[in-house]
Order: sequence, then structure tokens, then C-alpha cells
Amino acid sequence: MIISSPEEFAAAVDAYRFVELPLDAAAIRAPGLLFVGESHGVRENPDALYSLAVELGTRAVAFEWSHEEMQAPLDAFLRTGSFDFDGLWSLPPSAEFFCGDGRITTGHFALLDRLRRENRLDQVIASDRLDPVPVPNDWQVRDREMAERLLAEWDLRSPILVLVGGDHARLDATDGVTMAMVVARENRGPTTGRSESRTQARAPSGQSSEAGPSDGEA
Repeated sequence: MIISSPEEFAAAVDAYRFVELPLDAAAIRAPGLLFVGESHGVRENPDALYSLAVELGTRAVAFEWSHEEMQAPLDAFLRTGSFDFDGLWSLPPSAEFFCGDGRITTGHFALLDRLRRENRLDQVIASDRLDPVPVPNDWQVRDREMAERLLAEWDLRSPILVLVGGDHARLDATDGVTMAMVVARENRGPTTGRSESRTQARAPSGQSSEAGPSDGEA
């Protein structure tokens, strides 16, 4: 679907219909923080996140969105209950909002709207940042900065779901230190889930529960 105006985007958010996904929450045992590794743009990602939020009783969500462009609109939404799509549409064409890589979709906005209407949402964190110039050659720099922002902004009173590309959610990486690994070190071990053909939320012990589709990526 090609959306060419804020009115069309708002209508698509309103028209989004969630699909209930089965989930064995007892198998996850998330201790206040759950990383969900996704493949960006998969239609069912918001459905899986909603199911997790309800079953686990989370109160916060973090997205792989740049805080420079998206944190202020998210904070305004939490205060008012409405999205300023006109304001987002006024961003330059190069803005992350228009990148089209699946990190920002109508489904994500529908998810936030539903969670807030149902009184399940206290905090939303844009954990990423815009690419600096020059872009660092080492991918670990970005992962570390995302982890540091998440830890600095997260209100520990609110259990949180952290939705990022699957590579950022790895706890078993051998080629460097991922965002999840930094958070695990500083926060004494988050649970991490990696989205596959069916979303699997995996605890460090290796037990898993099936919740919905997709595959993890950066």
C-alpha cells in the first residue's frame, strides 16, 4: 500500500485489525524486560507485540526509532492520546518516518493507540539515533548507544517490551556485543525473543514459547 498523505496514514491506522496470536506466557518468564527480535515490516509484528503485552502485563514499549525525530511525537501522544500525523508528514523526505524499511508502520501506531486506550501503556522509548556522519565502521557502536539510551530512559517501574531487529536482540553473538548483551550485562539479564517463521520468545535457559510469525534482522 502506498500512502501519500497524513489523512491516508491516519485512516490506515484506524483500519488496522489485530489478529489474536497464541502465546504461552508462562514459558517466557520475562523479569520486567523482554527483547523481541523482528524482521522489519512483517505484517504480524504488531499482533505479536500486542499479545505479549497483554499476557505479560507490560507497561512500556521501545522501538528501533530515532529519538531525535520520534521521541517528541511519542511523548505528545502519551499526553494527549492522539498522533500528530500532520507534524510527522512535515518532516523532510530523508526522515526515518519515510524510510520504508518496515521499522515504522501503521501497525505500530495502531498498537500504541490500542495499548493506551486499554490503559496498558505508560512509556514509549525511541531507542535508536540518526546515523552520524561519518557512520562508524563498527556496528557495535550503534548497538551500545541504543542500549545506553534504553537504560537511561526506561522507567524501571514499567515492565517493557523492546522491539528491535533480530541481530540487535542476540544474546549469543560471537562476532561482537549486541544491544541485548549490553543491557543484559547492565540489567542482570533480560529475556530475549527472536522472531522466526513463528515468533519465539526465548528465555536464557533455552525454553521457548510460540507467539506468531517473522524472522529476525538488524
